[in-house]
Amino acid sequence: MNLEKLNKISPSDAKERVTKKRGIYFWYDKSDDSLVYIGIAVGSGGLKVRICSQHLNPKYLEFRSTKHTAKDSFQLNCAIEKISKKTGVLQKGIDKSAFRKSIGRKLALKPGEGTVSYIMDNLYFKVFESEDIEAIRLLEKELIILHQPKFNTAYKSASA
Repeated sequence: MNLEKLNKISPSDAKERVTKKRGIYFWYDKSDDSLVYIGIAVGSGGLKVRICSQHLNPKYLEFRSTKHTAKDSFQLNCAIEKISKKTGVLQKGIDKSAFRKSIGRKLALKPGEGTVSYIMDNLYFKVFESEDIEAIRLLEKELIILHQPKFNTAYKSASA
């Protein structure tokens, strides 16, 4: 796959330019055009939901403490708090998307607005649409292994 031939999309244009088709997406650093993350969108709503409703939505947060780990200590220290409607217990919310969580961990950014602002200010993305879910999954894995993007965690070599 020639990533150079895919069109650049600014995060500020995502709602207008991204479709609900499934596919694979590539995030790049604006400063040096380096590939920093590869992800897939195979659920209902496809790329639009994954990119716009999750990665670029500061309210897309994880409040379940069972999903928090020691790696999330920075974000937990500046978490977004809310009282559970069910239990009345104070809950701490951190970034839910794997992409934003990785950014928050590596750059010590606050969840929600902190990571979304970083994305909006520093990154752009490209998309490749495909309804072939198995091919998308395989392509994602192969491209992560090949490129070793700094914000991906799966399929990384020990030296990356």
